[in-house]
Amino acid sequence: MASIDSCTYLSSKYKIERKIGKGTYGSVYLAKEIATDQKVAIKNSKSIFRDALLAKCMLREISILRSLNHPNIIKIKNIVIPQACQNFNNLFVVMELAETDFRTLTRSSMTLSHEQVQSLIYQAVCGCRYMQSANVMHRDLKPANILINSNGNLKICDFGLSRTCPKPELVNGTDKQYKRALTWHVVSRWYRAPEVILVEKFYGKEMDVWSLGCVFAEMLGMMHPGTERSALFPGASCFPLSPDLTAPPVSGGFFVSEGDQLNKIFEIIGTPTEEDLEFVSDPKAFNYVKSFQYKPPADLSRLYPNATSEELDLLQRFLAFSPKNRITLDEALEHPYFTSIRNPLLEFKAEAQAEFVFDENADIDIQTLRDYFKREEELYRQFNH
Repeated sequence: MASIDSCTYLSSKYKIERKIGKGTYGSVYLAKEIATDQKVAIKNSKSIFRDALLAKCMLREISILRSLNHPNIIKIKNIVIPQACQNFNNLFVVMELAETDFRTLTRSSMTLSHEQVQSLIYQAVCGCRYMQSANVMHRDLKPANILINSNGNLKICDFGLSRTCPKPELVNGTDKQYKRALTWHVVSRWYRAPEVILVEKFYGKEMDVWSLGCVFAEMLGMMHPGTERSALFPGASCFPLSPDLTAPPVSGGFFVSEGDQLNKIFEIIGTPTEEDLEFVSDPKAFNYVKSFQYKPPADLSRLYPNATSEELDLLQRFLAFSPKNRITLDEALEHPYFTSIRNPLLEFKAEAQAEFVFDENADIDIQTLRDYFKREEELYRQFNH
């Protein structure tokens, strides 16, 4: 297995400084790009084909990020396969360096001002809006996947669970491949939109808007010093994907505990109306929601005493139960909350739609995956020359 020091191409382009992290699939190194003297992060991803599903996630991420180009989305600068052979098992991914992530900030004693929160969520909206304009759903927006530098710049990262958005003919038809592609176990539980919790067969860009709202809530919580930092909806279980089987069954035989994800959501936004439930297509899911006792919406101003009326209004619009009633990101940019900081350099849309051939092939084999990785390496090297 190739080490980072033994790769001739890497050593000709980058000066390795030190290891800065280690994970399940390899190590991350701090390095400098020799030509520009810019710092980068290099991930040595090992044994990437031991799990075809995870290899496909990595391939999808590097393919998506090659097609996206926005200041608020992390950039992969290069892909390097350490040896030119048919059976390689590891590769190096050269990425922009970020100083921290929002999850780390929430666990610190740092507080945020109104201006800082406004700037961060504005950048997140701009990056996500650009991504959606390229026909991409992130599907795992959460604090750990939002990187922040000391100058206040924000970048969305980790596109391994991303997918292209459904085509109208697939949503309205019965395409089995697409139904397989839109898996239900996406988005960390605390940031999972109601339509995903309720296992809707087809869901869209609105799911990312919900997740942004959850992240925005944590930003607002950081404006009040001395308060406990926590997610807005810290569910411990999620029926029907991961129910709490120790909870006593309620009406209809559903297992609903106090820590159930929907229960946590209803404690904040209240139980949904009949109109809110019009999008629910599965009778079992519909009955599950109806098994909850009525709860009124919580007073958000008590949860976030330092938040302004504009901040709370935008938060409520992010967190509409029905995806049909949720604010769009185009509408979010027009919200009065952002009037004073709007920047045309961040509000552009993608020129082309993202399309990924391998997403149409659910049974892709390892050698074909290797061929796709080689193609990505060639494309990234062309870009870097």
